[in-house]
Amino acid sequence: GHGAVDFAGSGVVHAMGGFIGLAGALVIGPRIGKFVGGRPQAIPGHHIPMVVVGTFILAFGWFGFNPGSTLSGTDLRISAVVVNTMLAGITGSLSAMVFMQIKGMKPDPSMMCNGMLAGLVAITAPCAFVDSWAAVVIGAVAGVLVVISVFFWDNHGVDDPVGAISVHGINGLWGIISAGIFANG
Repeated sequence: GHGAVDFAGSGVVHAMGGFIGLAGALVIGPRIGKFVGGRPQAIPGHHIPMVVVGTFILAFGWFGFNPGSTLSGTDLRISAVVVNTMLAGITGSLSAMVFMQIKGMKPDPSMMCNGMLAGLVAITAPCAFVDSWAAVVIGAVAGVLVVISVFFWDNHGVDDPVGAISVHGINGLWGIISAGIFANG
């Protein structure tokens, strides 16, 4: 075997950045008005369409980032990397939406965007080493994890304005773990 493998950076890039963001959030503290009487208050985004556009720009970039890690356009693995990246991003978004509805909340476009990014982050480590069905599972779990994690940090007094700790930190770790669970050899 190859030991631990992080194909395009779920751990090195995303988990590291997410946990550095956590350290920063702990040091800086919450925004004014985020916690009233110890309870988290929603501070709505100012322009949700721009959030969606930004998410799609990032998703488009992932199709250069993950396949580019093959270091060769002639490596036949590149097609599996592209398909797995797309599947994980889509299922991350859908599972975040469905999970919020199961919990009795309305579908939230910004949480769906975080779900898509969470799926993309999680598939970054195993994208070249898993089958397509596993990419769907990885993305679906990432979408649920991001929702749970956002509420966890809110309920524990950590202000994460864009969900970076949940999207990158938690799902970067999930990506590394999923490479070990789902790698097809």
